[in-house]
Amino acid sequence: MAALLFPGQGSQTPGMGRALVQGGYQLALLALAEQGGIPLQRLLVTGTAEELRPTEVAQPALYYTGVALAQILLEGGLAPVAAAGHSLGEYCAVVAAGSLTAEDGMRLVLERGRLMASAPDGTMAAVLGLELVQLEALCQQAETDGECCVVANDNAPGQVVVSGSRAGVERLAELARAAGARRVLPLNVGGAFHSPLMAPAAAAFASQLDQVELQEPGFAIVAGVTGTISNTAAEVRAGLQSQLTGPVRWVATVKALAEVGAEAFWECGPGTTLSGLSRRILPTAETISVDSPASAQRALAERPAAGERAVLGGGA
Repeated sequence: MAALLFPGQGSQTPGMGRALVQGGYQLALLALAEQGGIPLQRLLVTGTAEELRPTEVAQPALYYTGVALAQILLEGGLAPVAAAGHSLGEYCAVVAAGSLTAEDGMRLVLERGRLMASAPDGTMAAVLGLELVQLEALCQQAETDGECCVVANDNAPGQVVVSGSRAGVERLAELARAAGARRVLPLNVGGAFHSPLMAPAAAAFASQLDQVELQEPGFAIVAGVTGTISNTAAEVRAGLQSQLTGPVRWVATVKALAEVGAEAFWECGPGTTLSGLSRRILPTAETISVDSPASAQRALAERPAAGERAVLGGGA
């Protein structure tokens, strides 16, 4: 049985939406982005890495790509048992499950990206080689003199991301190296995502989310902030509301997908980051990476080859 996965910010790459735009997929979403001041159609086709990097651009770009690819798979007969997304990607999962319209999702994502881009200064860093419990304890030690440092992403065993004030994250890096971390990698991000420093953005965004109607999902969605299944509209809303300040519990998310029967994980979007993380969490997982209409059609055609692990990409 299949689960849909949708990547989050940082996965964007130049040309990632070229084939989708040229194929005429989800044109209404491109129009909404244009109305919001983001020339998404051009950026998806010819945008540079630098143009796609800003938070307010990367989020709608990834949202469009994920939603359009999911449309191809669902219309092609794929019947997922569940879906999940890494941070921003959760909006694609909610749309794929029918809980949110694609248009309302784009409006929310445009506002989400704008608010997160304007949040107070902060930073993030990936810590390799230490486990979650160790990092949580070190974050508490780093929060001295009013600084902020929390676990933001539990991505895979030995791969955890921390977020907070610059001084707090720098202090955490020192503590992590002293505790035996293999590497501490500063991330090129525009803020302290998934930390208390996002509270002003979260409060402003909550009023926008409250105005949007959500339906009961057609299949299970895993809320990334808890790593638990959402089967009702109320649960879906709660998961989205707590995203900006809460962590991404990707290890728990992948395990929850497996618990509801998912055996094949279909990653919809550029790159294979979530496929790689999923195999680290569940070594026997089958992963299929879909990044274009062509690769989506190939993956659908090859579905009968049960148990075969595939990474499909590079479609025109």
